[in-house]
Amino acid sequence: MKYLIMALFLISCASSEKKPTQEMSPQSNLKNTDFKKQKAITFSPSQDFYPTAPNGKNILLSETADKANSGELKTIGAGSDQLASMMALCYKKDFDAAFNISDKLFQTHLNVPTYWNQVATCHLLKGNERKALLFYNKALEVKANYVPALNNIAVIYNKNGQDQKAQVALQRALSKGMFAKTPRYNLAFLMLEYGLASKALPLFKTLSEDTPADVELRVGLANSFALLERWSEAWDQFGLIPDNRRKLPDVGLNMALAAHKLGKRDLAKSILSATDVNTSNRKYAEKLSGVIGE
Repeated sequence: MKYLIMALFLISCASSEKKPTQEMSPQSNLKNTDFKKQKAITFSPSQDFYPTAPNGKNILLSETADKANSGELKTIGAGSDQLASMMALCYKKDFDAAFNISDKLFQTHLNVPTYWNQVATCHLLKGNERKALLFYNKALEVKANYVPALNNIAVIYNKNGQDQKAQVALQRALSKGMFAKTPRYNLAFLMLEYGLASKALPLFKTLSEDTPADVELRVGLANSFALLERWSEAWDQFGLIPDNRRKLPDVGLNMALAAHKLGKRDLAKSILSATDVNTSNRKYAEKLSGVIGE
């Protein structure tokens, strides 16, 4: 049995819901065994993870499918665990097939918080936050302080601009599940978003010890060092980020500033010119261009 926790700033939600392609026929091939009540299974926290191989590039892979690529999703959904298959289908936007699995598991998984968490996440990916919140709270009703549900409620708060509530939910998750990576990951980026680099940095450092090749952790570390004006350390981290990722503004702009602060003016100009600036970053880019060009 595997749980899903979403990465706070990486979640991809569907903007619209697909209508069912067909209704279940009232004359389905029913058998007497279909009406036999199935025994509810017992939740086992020790098995609450995805059965994926170690991956040095994705620190959250054993906890969430949110950062998984198509190959990783295929691996997650290929095993015998139906909850994992359900979640892989949700990320592939095959909601009809996913909810078909949830219907089949309903009787046996009533007392499993993982089940309710997965159902909620499928609704969230489908674009229905109200249903998602309802089922996340159902997971907490089954198991108080269930870390994945707390984390995912924080995702909803963050998505709706309620960052203080998101922080409270994440800190509550950490206090009840100190070894859960995803709440720590999300809290680090939330702290960084508000310029609280001194609080974000220790979280990023701890996480990067386990998965040094995770690119987004490098981004978090580099930007934390930059905000703290620890330019040499920031530059070292920026250097570990792949070229294609450096072109995005959250890396390229701060990397250009770090280069400038270290006396690499020509390199700073080159990095800045290669950065794909968007509307939200344009004013910062223009100001930075003026500083580097001085």
